[in-house]
Amino acid sequence: MGRPMADSTKIRRFARLLEQDSAVVWVINHQGVLVFVSGGCAAWLGIEGDQLIGRRSRAGTAVSDETADRLAACLSPPPGFERRGTASLRIQPPASKSHRPTPREVRYVRVGASDSAFTIGVAGLFDDRHEEPEIQDAVAIRQRLDLWRQKHSILGAIATIGETPAAKRVQRRIKVAGSVRTHLGIFQPPGGGGESIAIKLHQESAPGEPFIQIDGPLMDPELLDSALMPLLNRLSDSEKSLGTVLLKEISHTSVDSQRRLDSLLASFPDRLRLIAIADLRDQEIAYPTNSEDLIPRDEQTSGIIVPELMDRLDSVQVICQPLSRRVNDIHLIAGALLDRQQASGQSTAERISRPALDAMVNYPWPRNFSELEDAIIHACRTAVSESIRLEDLPLSIRSYRSPAPKNTIKPLPLDDALALHEQQLLTEAMEQAGGNRSEAARQLGISRSRLIRKLDQDSNREGRSST
Repeated sequence: MGRPMADSTKIRRFARLLEQDSAVVWVINHQGVLVFVSGGCAAWLGIEGDQLIGRRSRAGTAVSDETADRLAACLSPPPGFERRGTASLRIQPPASKSHRPTPREVRYVRVGASDSAFTIGVAGLFDDRHEEPEIQDAVAIRQRLDLWRQKHSILGAIATIGETPAAKRVQRRIKVAGSVRTHLGIFQPPGGGGESIAIKLHQESAPGEPFIQIDGPLMDPELLDSALMPLLNRLSDSEKSLGTVLLKEISHTSVDSQRRLDSLLASFPDRLRLIAIADLRDQEIAYPTNSEDLIPRDEQTSGIIVPELMDRLDSVQVICQPLSRRVNDIHLIAGALLDRQQASGQSTAERISRPALDAMVNYPWPRNFSELEDAIIHACRTAVSESIRLEDLPLSIRSYRSPAPKNTIKPLPLDDALALHEQQLLTEAMEQAGGNRSEAARQLGISRSRLIRKLDQDSNREGRSST
């Protein structure tokens, strides 16, 4: 039989050695939970080690926006580690207001097997990484995602991840929208992820404020009043109370319901806030100032936003572009979605193969972010290895072929093409010879009489075409 007390004592002695040497070391158990953080590691991260013990350490799995949860998540090993049992990664922990950790090279080693296995992370200087290209790609994506999460933790929603100009524009808009409590319009293509963006922005700009979500197309004025009644009662009971309503598909909400909502907003100015999600095309529509004659009050049409509400949404707008304009962001968004599936225990895959990534980049994504999310969920359920392969993707994606480019230049018949080329040669020769036919004929290697005959033919052809 073993000697657990002696073993336990040895572990404590080992821990004390690490503490004395200020080594940057941490240990993650087989469930992905931090069970040991050295003093040197805590000092590097700028946090007490006890605040990290017991927290999950999986990439992209911070259960909250707390600094401790985000620090614990950044300490997890990179893709490829589960299969090989060893890996290296350059880690840049998220900074706080009072501490900015320096980036460090980290070596991970798995010790033990099955349920008794645990992972040791050691920061130091390592220059012996020789990984296969696919794993190098996955590690590079992981590092870029970690850097993005550190810089843009306020954004939260995976749909906003990216480095393209379109992604950076929406990131700037979201930062502004999250810093002020005001009416907000989110304009997106179908499946653009606007709902998750709206929820995150509400949490940032008005934490703890009551929040009600409304499906616009289902509402008539009476149903709208009923759905908002708890919030309206709260606002009526106290002049200090605040509240926010998220209206989905505002342009497909009846005109009467939109006007009823506008009257409620007017009844509680600066206290009842509207966040509305609309089709991207609605943002480009110019509405007349006086539209009462154009939109009768009893008309229940859809596809419009009444001017009263559009004026309120003009204060701050977040405009989400389709994935077709963010092709270079697809691999990062897909990587973040895979991280989330893996962290929640829904997938054993830890990276996406190159052929699968190529297929996703080539696909046009008509349903945008929601379709990409569905594709990753499908692939995670289908994958049988640590890598999502091309065959794991939905059939519509892996079988897609880009349409052949249209030939906009109509070819000329052969005789006409030859005649046009001959005419150009004759014109150039005459210009170079200064109008001297004998010299032009010599340059072309033909007789003067033949040149004159060709020029007469061209002249007659031009005359016929002009008539």
